[in-house]
Amino acid sequence: MIKESLFAAEERETKLNKLGDVLQILEEHVDFAALAAAIDAAAPRPSRERGGRPPFPTEIMVRTLLLQQLYNLSDEQLEFQLLDRLSFQRFAGLRHSSQIPDRTTFWTFRERLMAAGASETIFEAANRELDRVCSENITH
Repeated sequence: MIKESLFAAEERETKLNKLGDVLQILEEHVDFAALAAAIDAAAPRPSRERGGRPPFPTEIMVRTLLLQQLYNLSDEQLEFQLLDRLSFQRFAGLRHSSQIPDRTTFWTFRERLMAAGASETIFEAANRELDRVCSENITH
C-alpha cells in the first residue's frame, strides 16, 4: 500500500533539495530581481489604462523565459511543464499560485522585450553571473 501524507508536497521538495535541484543552484547565483529591474527599465511594463488581466511580474516572466531557453521548449511545452513540474514551479515562483502564464503570455512578453531591443539582456546577464560563479568555484 502506498503511504499517503498531508505533507507530501513538502516532502518531495525536501527530497529535490537533497538531490541537488540544478534550478535551485542557479537561483542562488543569479540575481533575478536585478535582472527584472533591468528589463523593466529597458522595456517598461504595459500601461493598465485599457484594463484587462494584470501582467505577471517581470521576475516570473524572466525566470520562465530562462527555463524555456535552458530546456529548449516551445511556448506550449513551457506552459505544460509549468503546470506539471514541481522544479519549474519552484524556480518560477509559481509553486503556490493558482495562475500559470499561458503560451500567449510568453509570446507577448518576448515581443515586449524584442520591441525594446532587450531580449538578449536576460541571457547575457544570466551568463555573466554564471561565468562569475564558475570562475569563483574553479579558483577555490
